[in-house]
This record gives sequence, C-alpha cells and structure tokens, in this order.
Amino acid sequence: MKRLTLILTALFISTFMLIGCSDDKDEAKESDNNVVNEENNDGKDNEDAEKDDDSKDNDDDSGKSTSEITTEDQLDLKLGDTGKFDTTLGTYEMTVESAELLEELDGVESEFDYLILINLSIKNTSDHDLDVEDLMYSLEATHDIEGSGYSDQSHNFKSVEGLTGIVKPGEEISGQFITHIYEADEYYFREDTGNVAAGWSNQVIWTIPADEAK
Repeated sequence: MKRLTLILTALFISTFMLIGCSDDKDEAKESDNNVVNEENNDGKDNEDAEKDDDSKDNDDDSGKSTSEITTEDQLDLKLGDTGKFDTTLGTYEMTVESAELLEELDGVESEFDYLILINLSIKNTSDHDLDVEDLMYSLEATHDIEGSGYSDQSHNFKSVEGLTGIVKPGEEISGQFITHIYEADEYYFREDTGNVAAGWSNQVIWTIPADEAK
C-alpha cells in the first residue's frame, strides 16, 4: 500500500512540474512576440514620420519654386528690346537684336516654309552661375501666338553660333537661335508656354514682323 502511495505521489509531482514548465515556455514566447511587435511598430512609426517629413519638405520646395516668380510678364517686345526673365533657374536679361528668314542654311532646307534665325544676347542677373543651354531649351518661336512653338535647332547647323556653356553673375553671352517655321505676317519668340503655365517663369514675348526679318 505504501509503495502504491509513493508511486502515485511521484506521478502527481511529475505531472505538476511538466504543466508548470509548459506554462513558463508559453509566457516566455508571448513576451518575446510582444517585444518583436513593439520593435516593428516603432520602426514603422519612425519610417512613416520620416516619409511625412520628406513629403512636407518637397511641398515646401515646390511652393518656394513658384512663389518666387515676381517679375511681370512682358508681352509686346520688339526687335532690339531687352526682356527680363524670372525663372526657377535664376534671373537673366535677354536682348533680341535681329532676325532673318531663310529658305535653307548649310544645305538644310526648312521642314515647313522657312528657317528663322534669331541673334540674341543673355546677361546673367542672378547671384549664381547659369547653364545657358538650360535657358535655351525653354525658348521657342512660332507663327501662331495661340499655338505651339518650335525649339532651338542650332545643333543641326554648322554655321549657327548656338549658345552653350556657363555664364557667371553679371556676365553676358551672345549667340543664335534657329528653328523651322511656317510663313506668316508676324512671328513670335517667347518662353515656352508650358513653363509659364507651371509657374516656372514669367512670360516674355517678342513680336517679329516678317518684313523686319531680313
């Protein structure tokens, strides 16, 4: 009888210890899971905060780009006049000195009716260097003030002095713009209308009568 009692007591103690160990393991596992979840949530919160800050910075930069355009539009300039550009790249002045209509140049004929060759100069009025090619990319000539324009093609003509390089604050550079154009009584040389609509520049337009483009 004693022996049976001892055996039952031993089995009871063993069962109790096994149950206790199992509970300890479950609690430890649950604790570890909570720590991992908290770390993941903290990392996610930090990433979300950084994204919000980046988004805010980008919005601030975007607003700054357009709000700094303060120079008025100049829409009725003539040959010989100087226009003032206020852009997100910087400020500069441009003088359109003369224009010429050509049927061909360097063995290249116009894709439309004429080639229009424009002689101009650019003065950097910013407090930093300007890449002249960036400025030239934003210019266009057109026969239709309400229509689209045509960009500079000086790189396709050997004899045309295209404007390239860096112009420092206060310095001036001269060169030429050329593009294909249709026949009309008047031509217009201007800032790309898309840039103006986006708030990247004020609008500056020269009107060139056909009889003055000689």
